[in-house]
Amino acid sequence: MKKLLIVITILLLAKLNYAQDLVKKIPANAFTVATIKGDNVFKLMFVNDFNESFVGKKLLSETSKSLDKNFTSIEDFGINLEKNMYYFNQLSDSITYHCFLIPIKDASKFESLINNKESKVQANGDIRTLILPDSTSILKWNNSMMYFVTGSIKSSFFADSVKSAKYGIKDIRYQNKYEDLTDSAMVAVDSTYITTTAPVIEETISAPVVKNTIQKKTTTKKTTSTKSVGKKKSSKNKAKAKVKNRKSNPSHEVEEIVATTVAITDSMDVDTPPPPGYEDDQYAAYQKEKAEQDAKAKQLAFVWMTEQSNKIFNSSYESIEKNKSYTSSLNDKAIAELWISSLQDVYNTMAPEFGAYGNAGVLKGYGSLSAKLYMDKKSFRISTGVQLAKEQADSYKKIMNRKLNKKFKNYVNSEKAIGFMSYSMDTKAYLEEFPKYFEQTYGSFLGGNVKDEIELGADLFSLLLDEEAVSNVIKGDALFVINGLKSKEVTYTSYEYDDDYNRKEVTKTKQETLPDFLFMFSSEDNRLFNKLIKYGVKKNYLSTNDNIYKIEEKKSPVDIYFMIKDGIVFFGNSLTELQSISNNTFNSKINKAHKTLLTKNNYSFLFNAKNLAGKVPVEEFGGQETAKKFNETLGKMGNIYMKSNPIKGNLVSAEISAEIPNGHENALKYLFSLIENAAK
Repeated sequence: MKKLLIVITILLLAKLNYAQDLVKKIPANAFTVATIKGDNVFKLMFVNDFNESFVGKKLLSETSKSLDKNFTSIEDFGINLEKNMYYFNQLSDSITYHCFLIPIKDASKFESLINNKESKVQANGDIRTLILPDSTSILKWNNSMMYFVTGSIKSSFFADSVKSAKYGIKDIRYQNKYEDLTDSAMVAVDSTYITTTAPVIEETISAPVVKNTIQKKTTTKKTTSTKSVGKKKSSKNKAKAKVKNRKSNPSHEVEEIVATTVAITDSMDVDTPPPPGYEDDQYAAYQKEKAEQDAKAKQLAFVWMTEQSNKIFNSSYESIEKNKSYTSSLNDKAIAELWISSLQDVYNTMAPEFGAYGNAGVLKGYGSLSAKLYMDKKSFRISTGVQLAKEQADSYKKIMNRKLNKKFKNYVNSEKAIGFMSYSMDTKAYLEEFPKYFEQTYGSFLGGNVKDEIELGADLFSLLLDEEAVSNVIKGDALFVINGLKSKEVTYTSYEYDDDYNRKEVTKTKQETLPDFLFMFSSEDNRLFNKLIKYGVKKNYLSTNDNIYKIEEKKSPVDIYFMIKDGIVFFGNSLTELQSISNNTFNSKINKAHKTLLTKNNYSFLFNAKNLAGKVPVEEFGGQETAKKFNETLGKMGNIYMKSNPIKGNLVSAEISAEIPNGHENALKYLFSLIENAAK
């Protein structure tokens, strides 16, 4: 019974702790959520350790200086360092919100960060509000949390005349074309009209018809009547006659201005040069109008931000914690996490900003994206994952159904390799799936008018290409290895000038540091390569040394050699290395970790920083001191890895990790030591 009570108590405390988490304040329609888990961070480095670190001292010193106060610990900021801190955003067709939620431990300490003579804090119960300058952002807090929001209205929202009329904000655009201006005597282009009491003006002239409205600062293209241009004078006289005969009314003056403008414009030659200072006046008028509309948009954004921040504090709503995609992406061991709801949805929301490309379904089938940062006693690790639609996932599984050629590991020497990169995919499956991706991507970009042509092109691609034959020539796996660096004297063309500024071409030499690399890929059908080799030798594009060929390209800064052996095509810039492969004397010393990395993953990457230390000439750094600091940093770094993971369900994932060298307690403290060394 006692054990049962203990378990129940623990569960209740855990539930209470979760309920206090600010995640419940994040709306369910948030597009992006980023989290820093304070509890996990300060398990790796205690607060006192952070205060005494280089980063901590710098932060406290700069904060004390800027606020004219004495801060001795980050706890003086009043933030609850044991709780999660959040950033989230909300996207819509009208406004984008960027928001921060930070837990408060001591509200009085937090207020000391912002209290000064110029701060005007408004209090409403236990909720305090600070409006930042220009009303661009709002800071709101109570005794348990701080909320910061800034919002920006999308310009494309007001390109819709209905929406712009509703809010009284116009979409202003500058058009610096005098020939267009002479047609309408206007300065700026806007998407709305200013209504007046003027009656309908119906004119049989080549000018826009104005109905119950007058266009203000609107540039319109000049149009001509169905009759010849020589009849413009008649149109002008008709306009004058209509104004003269019109009965007196309150809008008579407005009509007269419009008619006069039309008449003058109609008689002007489009090639007439603008008067002096016209462009400056035009741009000044545009800037004034634009500033007025921007001020209105900023005011509207502030109204919306106020409503949104009040909702965060005072309303009940469905939070992001109810979203299964979000909750399934979380991991208790991560110290930071990022989640994006849907890549295609994000694209759709931003689509109006892309104009003609807004309807493209380039990310169709791509769901949520997540990323997590881990730090422990052995390494840093960042894990990323993307949820795919079933069709996309099935296609991915087919393409990635291949492992790296096991023979490749025989040409890796872990003791000297600076790095390597490998990938493996099924070429045949890729070529079979390619038409679908082509149709999805380019079909959406080019629009529905060419849908049939896109489908036909995709079918022709499949018909004309023999996927099986291509996959035998290029299997779809490859390995690129950098085994070191070497210096080589290269020639280049420069120019010198005599006293009379006559140019003379001269040939100079310089030392260049180049990578010593080896590249290989699998091929079961070498007939095409053999024909290319035969042709290259005949045309003197290639020279041969036994079964090793050199590409004769004088302008290349590096000699390139290649050969074919055991179903593998090799390329490299070291003749000695290719000769050792050819006669089976290559010194292979691949360690277990590197072997596993290459053979177990469709994609892998390695960078061995220690093997690079001391290999780069001092001249490349511009000085001995810089070179020394760089090499010391490399010598303290561990290996950096990247790899793809096998697809699980519909989740495609990958990760990057960096090892911690001996002598460091954990990854976070090691990172702080690197920052300190780099800053010295």
